Amino acid sequence: MTKRRIGILTGGGDVQPLNAVIYAAQEACKKAGIELIGFHKGWQGVLESSYLLLSKRKLDPTIGGTILRSSRVNLATIPDGAATALKNLEQLGLSGLIVIGGEDTLSNAFHLKDFPQVLISKTIDNDVGMIKKRGLITHSSDIINYFTLGYPTAALKISSLVSLNEGLRTTAYSHERIMVVESMGMHAGWLALSSCMGNPDFIIVPEFKLRYEHIRDRIIDRYRSQKHMIIVVAEGSRWDNGAYLSADESEKDSFGHPKFIGASAVLAKRLKEDLKSHFDTRNINAVNPSYIYRSGSPCALDIACAIKLGTKAVSILSRNPASPVFLTLQKNRKGFSVSEYPLAEMKNMENFHRFVDEGFYSPATYTATSQAKKYLSHIIREFKEKKYILN
Repeated sequence: MTKRRIGILTGGGDVQPLNAVIYAAQEACKKAGIELIGFHKGWQGVLESSYLLLSKRKLDPTIGGTILRSSRVNLATIPDGAATALKNLEQLGLSGLIVIGGEDTLSNAFHLKDFPQVLISKTIDNDVGMIKKRGLITHSSDIINYFTLGYPTAALKISSLVSLNEGLRTTAYSHERIMVVESMGMHAGWLALSSCMGNPDFIIVPEFKLRYEHIRDRIIDRYRSQKHMIIVVAEGSRWDNGAYLSADESEKDSFGHPKFIGASAVLAKRLKEDLKSHFDTRNINAVNPSYIYRSGSPCALDIACAIKLGTKAVSILSRNPASPVFLTLQKNRKGFSVSEYPLAEMKNMENFHRFVDEGFYSPATYTATSQAKKYLSHIIREFKEKKYILN
């Protein structure tokens, strides 16, 4: 009897618990007598039939990044891309494929709807799915995904970064600085929002256009009272006129996304010029941790959920599903469980989108709401802020 074989790939930006998913899938395949192959560089590896045998490979689920490496490939922009991918998957004798990625990587599954796949969303942007809590729905879809893989670790990082506990608040206070800290997030401000657990003064997200004069006046008032400040701004934030604070539209990727080149630096520079008549602005600084949010080891919650997702994915493919299945993480009394959602019920990737709304963010005060903090308290378990006593 021919041994069953399935594949796995990671695409798009890396997140810390990717190897944990691969490890879990590897262990589940061993128990089920299934051979597991991993494609190099996501969908690029599928197109080139470039892969490695994972069944006997030693993996450490606590190491961040992805042993398979990654790329950003849009099958729709490649001549015969979907047909080539399907042909290669079939020639390799695969009975299913585990796809781990964000919105862009997962969108390729719509071009291969007849091939058994399990989709696992991972992105520190946390913009895949929907949150339904006490009747509050952040997108008019019926997909509930409490958070995306990688978000807990990144949210913990940015919260800690801006905090008094072990972050920038101490040096901002010591030198009377205004620090403008950049967060990743092209279209959704979830990562920037999560910084609220570290108590920054203001948060700017892409979903709400920045009323510059309004926040400028609030910054002046706040600085006069406390003589230091932390502002968090998402890379994809926009001015009142709809233009990005900072983006190079000439360097779009295959999915049409521009290259973001420093919203924090642009905002800090403008504040330096506009506030110098009010106080010394030499200590207005931009801080852009960039890839640090995605780097390093995964937190305990990310590892635990990654193990559940990888194990569940193999279980589903063992049943030979008729169409791709999207996995969601749902909160219950015991923690987080994994649920299935058939891709056949979804029309396109817009069904996945989740954005920050006024239930979680106050555009009048540029701060997170109590609802947001309650939501995040279930995700950022390992960070407890010290009582803020500076002033």
